[in-house]
Amino acid sequence: YICYIIIVIKILLLRDDIMSTSTKNINLTEGKIWKVMLKFILPIFLGTLFQSLYNTIDAIIVGRFAGKETLAAIESVLNFHRLPVSFFVGLSSGATIIISQYFGANKKEDVSKASHTAMLFAMLGGLLLSIISCTVSPFFVKLIKVPEEILYQAQIYTIICFSGIVAAMIYNIGSGILRALGDSRTPFYILIVSNILNIVLDLILVIVFKLGVVGVGMATLISEIVSAILVFIILINTNLDCRIYINKIHFYKKYIKEIFRLGLPIGVQSVLYPISNTIIQSSINIFGVNSIAAWAVSGKLDFLIWTISDAFSITVSTFVAQNYGAEKHQRARDGIKAALLMVMVVIFIISFILYFYSQPLSYFLISDKDIVNLTSKILKLIAPLYFIYVIGDVLSGAIRGIGDTFNPMIINIFGICVCRILWVFFVVPLNPTFFMVLYGFIVSWIITTLMYTVYVIYKRKSF
Repeated sequence: YICYIIIVIKILLLRDDIMSTSTKNINLTEGKIWKVMLKFILPIFLGTLFQSLYNTIDAIIVGRFAGKETLAAIESVLNFHRLPVSFFVGLSSGATIIISQYFGANKKEDVSKASHTAMLFAMLGGLLLSIISCTVSPFFVKLIKVPEEILYQAQIYTIICFSGIVAAMIYNIGSGILRALGDSRTPFYILIVSNILNIVLDLILVIVFKLGVVGVGMATLISEIVSAILVFIILINTNLDCRIYINKIHFYKKYIKEIFRLGLPIGVQSVLYPISNTIIQSSINIFGVNSIAAWAVSGKLDFLIWTISDAFSITVSTFVAQNYGAEKHQRARDGIKAALLMVMVVIFIISFILYFYSQPLSYFLISDKDIVNLTSKILKLIAPLYFIYVIGDVLSGAIRGIGDTFNPMIINIFGICVCRILWVFFVVPLNPTFFMVLYGFIVSWIITTLMYTVYVIYKRKSF
């Protein structure tokens, strides 16, 4: 870990100046499509990869040094943790879309005012959400049927993590603003710093001080605060049009309306996955600690799937938004095709590895043989079908890029939320087994991706 930190510090020192991002942004309306997309997506992918790797290392530390009960306690409420943050990030991402479009249209004043509005939105909304979430979390942890033997640990972990929502929101919105103008590298550098800090704190608080879930939660909280401070410092020092001036931070009526118009459907859509996953997680919790732990381990092993999918979805959304603002519609369509081709190649390779090497990979995270065998069965079921989800995720990003956020919300409400709820309450009781619960994911992927495909074909002239 010391060597790892030294290498990252050297990378940061070799960078010209982390505070000056005026020459670091990428204009996605010019140049060869696959080249500019890859250049833009690489920092996003690496940043998400670092975040996912942290989650995996976190699971290793907890699983090996705090026990499977602590690991299960954390994982049993993971989707619940994502609910408030996902909604607010989705709501505020409406700002990212309009900022991308303003940037593509070279409307500098609009970029500046929208950025100031989004940042204040993150600060006040994040603070309010943090207070509400901490207050109601003990009740909801019981509601999702967390086993009694790990209930107290799950509640403590939830309260600690929710207290850092405001910091998480500032970082996420700040990163979204920078990416809207084509700067995907600065958020990556910040993630490097915060994730390494998180890992070091995990090692100290969990292994040395043996604080268990409290140590894991505190490590996460401190790293989130650091990342929020860093992104805010970057924004008040950058030379890009999104530069934040303290005396200009207030709500501009025009842009707050646009944020809600575009962001509210995304916010609703963003919580559908955690809500539906929480419903399924509550069904998984019924099958005991081993099932919870195996599902958690499989989620750590397939992190690259979600990392790549998220990176391509964000990239396509920004690419389409910039070109839509610049009225380069054919280029936007070509970008969607290029993204789908690239992402499919990568997903098939990772799926192949997960399918054939799931068992030996599982032993890196946990030594319990029963959990390893169950994890292997899970991945052999799901790995061949990841590509279905990824196609829908990329198409969803493309649709949001043109400013259409309502219809993706409708598609996700039916394809993800309604489908999974119906599955859990009406299909699973016919054969109440652990794997019958998991089939709900696959069915929802198929239905959602088919709906996105049909809609994109129908709306292809709008791109």
